[in-house]
Amino acid sequence: MSAKVSSDALVRLNVNLNKETAAALKELAESQGISLTEAVRRSIALLKFVDEERAKGRKIQTMDPEGKNKRELVLM
Repeated sequence: MSAKVSSDALVRLNVNLNKETAAALKELAESQGISLTEAVRRSIALLKFVDEERAKGRKIQTMDPEGKNKRELVLM
């Protein structure tokens, strides 16, 4: 991965993704009606949030609408 810093404080990144990851990113962007760049920004923000919460000892869970079936996110 290479990075260039431009004068307006944006960083341009070149990232190599395998086909499956690129397809998943494109699918996410299209389903949300956002650009690939915005999909990457949101993905990074979500991972940062999860990482910060885990650093505090918190767990990340999903729950069905009735609040009965819970699943915990486990990252290695």
